Amino acid sequence: MNPRPIYSNSRPVSVTAFWRWWFVVQGSLLTAWSLATIDSHVKASYIVLGVIAGIIEGILLLLSTLRVPRNILVRFLFALNVLLQITAYPLIVALGVNNLLLHAGITRPLIASLVMIVITVLVIVIHIPYAMALFAPLNNGWAQSIAMIYGFAWIVGGSQFMMGKVNKNVYSHIWRDLLNTGVYGAILFVVVGAIAMYQWGYRGPSWRFNPLAQPWILALLAASCLLFLGWNTFTNPNSFRSLYTWEFHLKSVTFYWFAQGLEPGIAEEWLWRYIILALLLTGLRKSRWQIPGSVFLTGLLFGLWHATNALGGAQGVLATAVQMQFAMISGWFMAALYLYSGSFSVPMIFHALIDILAMMATGSIVSTAPTRNEYIWSTVTECTRPCQVDR
Repeated sequence: MNPRPIYSNSRPVSVTAFWRWWFVVQGSLLTAWSLATIDSHVKASYIVLGVIAGIIEGILLLLSTLRVPRNILVRFLFALNVLLQITAYPLIVALGVNNLLLHAGITRPLIASLVMIVITVLVIVIHIPYAMALFAPLNNGWAQSIAMIYGFAWIVGGSQFMMGKVNKNVYSHIWRDLLNTGVYGAILFVVVGAIAMYQWGYRGPSWRFNPLAQPWILALLAASCLLFLGWNTFTNPNSFRSLYTWEFHLKSVTFYWFAQGLEPGIAEEWLWRYIILALLLTGLRKSRWQIPGSVFLTGLLFGLWHATNALGGAQGVLATAVQMQFAMISGWFMAALYLYSGSFSVPMIFHALIDILAMMATGSIVSTAPTRNEYIWSTVTECTRPCQVDR
């Protein structure tokens, strides 16, 4: 395996006055607008509240772009403020867009679609100073990793609030599905992550296949991926028989479930198999365990990261534990796929297909607790995949 596709040296930059003031003024105005228009009838009290909140947020945004202080306590408060702004900014943008759509009172679907095209492009532009001011200046791997992992949920999830309470007869389900499932948020995360990685000195992920990869091994990997997709989608893994007996049936083949599965294929791969894997390869560049250590850690962290699915009680603890194991093993396999094949499209497409087909087959995004036999045979099938990669 070859780390060449994603490895580079970091060279973080300082926030220039241009990016700082674009970020601060834009964030302050968006905050004021979001609160001033939060009610269907604009009131003087809301305008005053919006102006005050905008000024306060502007000050906090400005403080988050200054140099890291030396005093330990002040540095801690500085870090908290940076995390606060990583959280707040995407939510403020989403709330501002939602208020704009509600107050615009658009009644024609064609006009609504044209407006959404303009807004989605504009929101991408709005996130550029967000990436330059909060992420680009980070100067060590730990801070960079924490910021990107933490920012993932807010950047991807924030866009899901952009179309709250809009008229479903005016705004097509395509637009609502793209935003509500997080696909558009995944695109935003790709943009923010790409800007940050470039400023840290990393090349983008490689899309070309590694010329040193053996064709027969690539063919074997492709076959194993297809077999796993079929097994994961069309079988009930409760016995040895499930390995070769499939029932070809998808419960809900809709654009909504396609989008639900596409989002993690884009966003999660960009975070874990591009950003985090690249940072780990850089951090372990002087170790003889650089590649196996980076693959192991990215898979381990990817699995542990799925523990958040149990928060709020939406998914049971046992189901989440099994999902964590699945994610961990899949993380190892997909990292190895990327490093061996050299093409980032391989793990991205494979991950997307796993989720798209699984969600279409079940009509759900929530994992259920398996029986003992289901757990055993699922584990057997999962564990055979990493062994198929030539190390």
